[in-house]
Amino acid sequence: MKTENWAIVASALAGVALVGFFAAPSLLRGPPRDQETLCPKTGPIGQTLILVDKTDPWSEVQAGRLKTLVKQIGETLPADRLLSIYVFNDVFEPGFPALVSLCNPGRTASELIGNPRREYVKWVEKFGRPLDEALKVLLQPAKGNQSPIIEAIGDVVSRRENRVAEGERKLVLVSDMLQNSGQFTVFGTGPGVRDPDKLRQVLGKTWQSSGAGSWSLSVHQVQGVYEPTRLEQAATLWRQAFDKLAIKVEWDRL
Repeated sequence: MKTENWAIVASALAGVALVGFFAAPSLLRGPPRDQETLCPKTGPIGQTLILVDKTDPWSEVQAGRLKTLVKQIGETLPADRLLSIYVFNDVFEPGFPALVSLCNPGRTASELIGNPRREYVKWVEKFGRPLDEALKVLLQPAKGNQSPIIEAIGDVVSRRENRVAEGERKLVLVSDMLQNSGQFTVFGTGPGVRDPDKLRQVLGKTWQSSGAGSWSLSVHQVQGVYEPTRLEQAATLWRQAFDKLAIKVEWDRL
């Protein structure tokens, strides 16, 4: 009887081992992925979208801080989460392309045996190199007459490719927050200039129509070429508008 029991146990263990043998390669590879975005073919789980305002000059110190910020976000990005980086300037064109749009494929048991899978290696390469190229662009002098911050927000968050089906959506805005467009401006002395109600009206309409309400928001205000007083005035206007619209925002300086 004991011999028969041991035979049954041995047979069961052998079956488990056989299943593990055939399943192991799949577990090491992870789920099937799109080779361009590195996202699971079932879609990303959450998204972090970094929107950078390049309508005014940046100092090397500010560009260095941006690089640190973006790399920190990339290094702590959860597996299967989509990271998209967009940069806009004063010549606003709807549908402007992303500099980077990739999922972090994450690490698997393969790394424990010294064999990181090709998707993770590709993530490191495709994330690092385009970021370095983008930062070179950001270091170049820039000066524009327009600063369409609200328009850029509405454009990127409303796009089909940025409507992830599940998971958290986070918008990271890097800008001096000196809005200057036909919809609203913080410059000059004409009607509506630095009018909190006007900003709230324009922002609220864009926020609602673009679906931005489903995104969490953090603002990193660039301390650029303008005097601190003007930057603080802009910060106060935006914070008042966000508060009246019940939009939660994390705010700091870059």
